[in-house]
Amino acid sequence: MQPNLLSRTLAASAAALLCHAAAAAPAPQQLPFSFDAAPGHLPKNVVPIDYTVAIVPDASKRSLRGKESVKLLFREATASIEFNAIGMQFQQVRLDGKPVKSTVIDPKRQIVTVTLVKPAAAGEHTLTLDYTAKIDTGPRGLFAQPFKKPDGSQDLLLSTQFEATDARRMFPCWDEPAFRSTFQLSTTTPAKWVSISNMPVAQRTVHGGSATTTFQRSPKMPSYLVELTSGDMASIGTKAGATDINVWAVRGQQQYGATALNNARQILLDYNDYFDHAFPLPKLDLIAVPGGFQGAMENWGAITYNDQTLLVTPSSTIDNRQTVFSIEAHEMAHQWFGDLVTMGWWDDIWLNESFASWFAAKETDLRNPDWHVREQEDAGKEAAMGVDARVDSKAVHNPVIDELAPENGADNLIIYNKGQAVLRMLEAYIGPDTFRSGIRAYMKDRAYSNATSADLWNALGKASGSDIGALAHSWINQPGFPIVSLNASCDAAGARTIKLSQQRFLMQGSDPAQPHWNIPLRLRIGANGQPQSLLLTEDGQTVAAGRCDEALSLNAGADGFYRTAYDAATLATNTQQFHSLPAGDRIALLDDQWAQVENGTQPLASYLALAGAMGDELNERVWNQVIDVLSTIERIERNTPGHATFVAYASGLLKPAATRLGWQAASDETAGVQRLRRTVLSRLGAWGDQDVVAEARQRFATFVADRKSIAPDDQAMILTIVAQNADAATFEQLHAIARAAANETEMRRYYALLMRVRDPQLAARAAAIALSPEIPPQANVLRLGMVFGLNEENPQLSWKTFTENIEALTAPNPGNRPNVLAKNAPAIYWNSVPLEQMSGWLKAHLDEGMTQRLADNMQHAHFKLDEKNRLLQAANSIAGASKQ
Repeated sequence: MQPNLLSRTLAASAAALLCHAAAAAPAPQQLPFSFDAAPGHLPKNVVPIDYTVAIVPDASKRSLRGKESVKLLFREATASIEFNAIGMQFQQVRLDGKPVKSTVIDPKRQIVTVTLVKPAAAGEHTLTLDYTAKIDTGPRGLFAQPFKKPDGSQDLLLSTQFEATDARRMFPCWDEPAFRSTFQLSTTTPAKWVSISNMPVAQRTVHGGSATTTFQRSPKMPSYLVELTSGDMASIGTKAGATDINVWAVRGQQQYGATALNNARQILLDYNDYFDHAFPLPKLDLIAVPGGFQGAMENWGAITYNDQTLLVTPSSTIDNRQTVFSIEAHEMAHQWFGDLVTMGWWDDIWLNESFASWFAAKETDLRNPDWHVREQEDAGKEAAMGVDARVDSKAVHNPVIDELAPENGADNLIIYNKGQAVLRMLEAYIGPDTFRSGIRAYMKDRAYSNATSADLWNALGKASGSDIGALAHSWINQPGFPIVSLNASCDAAGARTIKLSQQRFLMQGSDPAQPHWNIPLRLRIGANGQPQSLLLTEDGQTVAAGRCDEALSLNAGADGFYRTAYDAATLATNTQQFHSLPAGDRIALLDDQWAQVENGTQPLASYLALAGAMGDELNERVWNQVIDVLSTIERIERNTPGHATFVAYASGLLKPAATRLGWQAASDETAGVQRLRRTVLSRLGAWGDQDVVAEARQRFATFVADRKSIAPDDQAMILTIVAQNADAATFEQLHAIARAAANETEMRRYYALLMRVRDPQLAARAAAIALSPEIPPQANVLRLGMVFGLNEENPQLSWKTFTENIEALTAPNPGNRPNVLAKNAPAIYWNSVPLEQMSGWLKAHLDEGMTQRLADNMQHAHFKLDEKNRLLQAANSIAGASKQ
């Protein structure tokens, strides 16, 4: 631990925290996990101990037959049994081999009530069920995924997606996370198929054209982590310690799993060491599912991935490789955070997702330091702060009353990114070694069981000797975050004293509750000073902070989840020494100044003064922050008289960096510098820089004849510039390249950039292509993103295509349709169509349960329009002055 400016130990800081804990009381603190007290809808008088489930799917008819035997513990004499199921028909239900009185299905609650002929005594009993169910066409329950094989023929495979409430679609179960049981699955499928589940195969029997595969019995786990995939697949494998690791893919694609396999071996060994608890299953399968769903699912011992987030082909970019590693690291972290230890109820889902995100970033940075993941991680934190700065934001720990409701929790940016950032802040405060000791104790104490936030805070508190729960409470249990304001005074000798205060940071509106946070600040005095810890517990705290001519950062390394506001003199000093500050401090300063420009508390000129003080800066994250701001302003300037003037101003800021970077990468360049080159040239090309456009066209002409002339990493950048400036003949060349893509990685890249054409007639053709059979079935989920992509250059066409084809565009993932309408559409189209028109259409196509979320997002859309008007005026003034 680094000493803070008051030379206090962490224990002393914790004592101060306890004195002020009453000021931060947004909600009652949780209690440690208790099965009986865990939220849920199923009674706990009957508890499943073990499932034996045999299914026979008929993929052609999209149906399955199932036989299930569940060993139950009756904790008291019981006359009825309740469990979850949906979309099923029961042919036979028996308890201990005897018929039951009745079986009643409540489809709204998705609960089945089995009434017994007479009450059964406390003790163990066996429930057996014969049933039929449906195979879904979207990624929920057991679903069928069509795809095009490497030889061009059509095929399909079966896979599962059960989180949060869809295991009940494949087999009857107690589908709540507090109910942990053992499972033994078997399935009968075509003999040429292989089947994969959480555990290794115990037995495979071939009978005619079919084969029955039975798997070993699993450890105790919740139902949502059960997995089953069947299809014509093949694998490559390795071993990490005692664990067999395999990457599975459609036959003919398995060789592209080599990178993921090597990643997984290293990650597993690292995690075994960090947690001091070896991966407990005998094998770990990583399964590449073609299309079907985005991202991945952490099923214990059998992680499913969209194939594009697992397979690495010769056409893959460094960004693809980074995505593969980071998603692997995230899902494998879940094998401990979520699988070995599971949250007691969905309100603590952050214990799964925030931790997996935090730990994946640590692992990715450890094994790939040249990727500068910690700086990229800050961009994710900023996205979360953008959501959390709204008055309607939700807490990380957010009550979930009805897990079936589409509007039942916080934004994913809060669950994943804010939670991750808060953990990073806490780790920095108590120290990485102490934090790890607490995590190890937590895993040891809660293994093969469930947990609440209180269990984690207790473990970290014991490791650190302080009340971490009291510190974390305001960050996890209340929405929002603070802005810390600094006012400095200098004595005659130039020594500086700072006075600190806090309030909730909001983009608009106010919070009458006036929430309070206990803030673990990280201060840096001078550009080369070491970060020091200071716990801000009350307004008006004063601290001696070096000399007034030294730069000062209140968020050293950008570790904290808070904004900072400096008085004019301190901000001027920081601006003068900006280029000398560490990268994390520069990032935090830029982020915070821009956020205050957005909410109207700082002028745009103060931000642009920082942007203009970067010198020979080539840090990717720093430049990306500036480029994102310039791009935001350029978009709102479109179709206004000031657009050309602002583009000239913004291009002038970027051209020196473009000159230093050039078009050709040096042999020793980091991945970040290479990405920065592509970003800078992409922006200049989008803004019509004739030198950049001419060079892109020249390279494209060579690429048309020789597909190896442009490296995969540079293709999207160069071809997008060409597409933005394309005529009909060039569009045909781009379209031909997309149709002739060598693999799905290329196909996705080339079709996406077709959406960036500016010419309205060509854009209409691009829209038709996005809806056409050219897009293979495993890529159907891309169609919506392609239509959204049209909004960049042709917003009215994008909205028209979206609204006229909403059913087809959301069909690949119907469960996500409410969020697409209530959340994504307002965020994307706020500047594309009149808001009253948008709101009316969305209301007409949304269920009543999502109306409040839509109203909140439409309110934010109105804020964006107000912000646009403010920024237009300020940007025109600054750009005009620079022209003189």
